[in-house]
Amino acid sequence: GYFQTEGMRSLVQQDPVRFLEMKVLGRYPSSVRAVGFKLFYYHARDGAKAAVWPYLRARRDLKVIHLKRRNLLQTHLSRKRAALTDRWVNTSGQPDSSVVVRLDYEECFNDFVQTRAWEEQADRYFADHATVQVEYERLSSDYRTEARVIQEFLGLQPHPVSPSTFQQARQPLSAIISNYAELKQRFSGSAWSEFFIE
Repeated sequence: GYFQTEGMRSLVQQDPVRFLEMKVLGRYPSSVRAVGFKLFYYHARDGAKAAVWPYLRARRDLKVIHLKRRNLLQTHLSRKRAALTDRWVNTSGQPDSSVVVRLDYEECFNDFVQTRAWEEQADRYFADHATVQVEYERLSSDYRTEARVIQEFLGLQPHPVSPSTFQQARQPLSAIISNYAELKQRFSGSAWSEFFIE
């Protein structure tokens, strides 16, 4: 990968825009029809990396796939579990049922508000770009159809593909969050109650 050499790591840290131009968005063989990368809302926000966002916004030729999750409790839980286990990607498909977490109400609330604000900010920021909205839950339940939508958006000939990563957790939220019932009660009647469906 690009980050395996010291030179590439240094380029990413010191001049991330040049890294994007050279190694991500540079020239490819004619057989390569689309290239992309993942950028979280909170990535590249300070230091030299902060130049990434204005650069991407100025590149009107880029297409944006905005992946959103309907249930932000799942998002918050995934981040908390990944931080606890240092396992950010599941490539095996095997659920880790051993990690049960207690979530703080205020932290959940703040994360829900912040994530929705980030979503709206990103939509406004890239309003002049060709954009497709993809819902994580639909992608998880009907990967083939959603992948086809994305391929067509990118101008690619639709081709069956399979995911290379899996959801971190497939167990019920109530089995993973030790204080699920308490959180459900505290969020009852709020805009966030829809996340607590068990």
